[in-house]
Amino acid sequence: MLKKIILILTLFLITVGSIYAQKEQYNWYFGFNARLSWNSTRTLTGTGVYGTANATLTGLPLQFPGSAMQTYEGCFSTSDADGNILFYSDGITIWNRNNQQMVTGLSGDPSSAQSGIILPYPETPGKYIAVTLGKDNSNNLSYTVVDMSLNGGLGGTVPATTNVALTGQSGALGESVFAVRHTNKEDFWIVAPGRTTTTSYLNVWKVTSAGVQTTRYSVATVSIGFTSLGANGYLKFTTDGLHYVWADFLSGRLVYGDFNPTAGTITNVKIRNTYPLFPSNPNRAYGVEFSPSGKYLYLTQAPGSLNTNQVSGLVVYDFAALLATSNPNSINPVKTITNPVSLADGVTDHFGGIQLGPDGRMYISRFSSTGMFVITNPESPTAMNIYKLLNFLPGNGYWGLPNFAAPWFRMELTPPANAESCANVSATFQLSIIPGMGLSNVSRIVIDFGDGGTTTYNSPLSSLYSFPHTYNKPGIYTITITAYNATGGVEISTSSTMTINSCAMRVNPQVSVRAGT
Repeated sequence: MLKKIILILTLFLITVGSIYAQKEQYNWYFGFNARLSWNSTRTLTGTGVYGTANATLTGLPLQFPGSAMQTYEGCFSTSDADGNILFYSDGITIWNRNNQQMVTGLSGDPSSAQSGIILPYPETPGKYIAVTLGKDNSNNLSYTVVDMSLNGGLGGTVPATTNVALTGQSGALGESVFAVRHTNKEDFWIVAPGRTTTTSYLNVWKVTSAGVQTTRYSVATVSIGFTSLGANGYLKFTTDGLHYVWADFLSGRLVYGDFNPTAGTITNVKIRNTYPLFPSNPNRAYGVEFSPSGKYLYLTQAPGSLNTNQVSGLVVYDFAALLATSNPNSINPVKTITNPVSLADGVTDHFGGIQLGPDGRMYISRFSSTGMFVITNPESPTAMNIYKLLNFLPGNGYWGLPNFAAPWFRMELTPPANAESCANVSATFQLSIIPGMGLSNVSRIVIDFGDGGTTTYNSPLSSLYSFPHTYNKPGIYTITITAYNATGGVEISTSSTMTINSCAMRVNPQVSVRAGT
């Protein structure tokens, strides 16, 4: 009899997971008690609209009950790097992760399009800056510091840092505010439009490790005036922080141009009248968002009232064409959708705010509804796949979606699909590059596997790479991903460990094969 003693050791254990996950935008709180989270996902049937066929959609965020907030428009939230919610706000009240009031009486307003935004306090882990702004021409841009070490880790406000006014602005501030990270990766810029009856302005403030510089840092003039300083639309920046768009709700114009995140200055200011979807009332530009690459600009336009004589709409522009032209009004949309108000399922089919999700899809609020719209391919607007998601929320959405600061780019490494691989066996890895600030500076990305092997990708970079690597010996290895700029400086470097065990087959040398056994 042939006798063998076979020992198979535990196989290939990888502990990398997702490197540099940056899940600060994984939890959305908005509307009347609506909450979505990308920490858990689900599969649903999307009802195709405007020529899109029905489809099964995977990886959609899971709904969670429990939000204490009720807001028609302004809202913002932040999570930690692992995607755990820290706090959220409508601009007046901040609630902690247990849905308890942390502070109230802030300068924002639930009827402000962007009632605020949250920044990490530069070089001070565990502290955050909540910037808040009221509606119409309230002119009350302020900040409040939140310290997450207070109240047993639930967070609290720092004394003497509640509703501290930002000053020196030109024009009356109201409803529109955004924040962009400085190229030094630590500081931030706060940007808010100011309006008068003759001229408008884009005001900029700086935030450093010393705190918010409450005196305005820079300003750009916009040659449009306003007969009314009432409702306003969204201000957004491209993910690289180099360009911006401000949609003014009442005048029906887009203001856009260039931003220098190193100098904190706005240049190349241009103006385009919004596309006339509504012959009886052609204004009402409201939500704006960029595709992940920044190539396309999405604009939602809202009617003045919700009745059967009005429509809302979605307009998509080639943003590079808008930037390049000397006559912005000559650039027509690459895609236009008009959305008649209907009561087919008991609610109005009405576009509200539009926001890019952590999954690269675009989500659009559906007024007074537990449903939403989702665009699954925002980089292909002429072949747009847009779906209605019914009963998607635990509460009702209205106009607004959460306001998030422009993120730094990130790199995520996905381990081999077959985790039970062995030393001396080729395994396939995937590197995802998610656009954001700093990516335009990257000339190459180097993956060091910790065993002397490396893989390099040079600019221009793709969003996804799939590549093999073989570890020849069991052991614990540190894998490091480093993004370098053209001068050899490091933009981002991140690492994690992986443990590789062997798959060994051992045979007892004393056992032999004999005839007849």
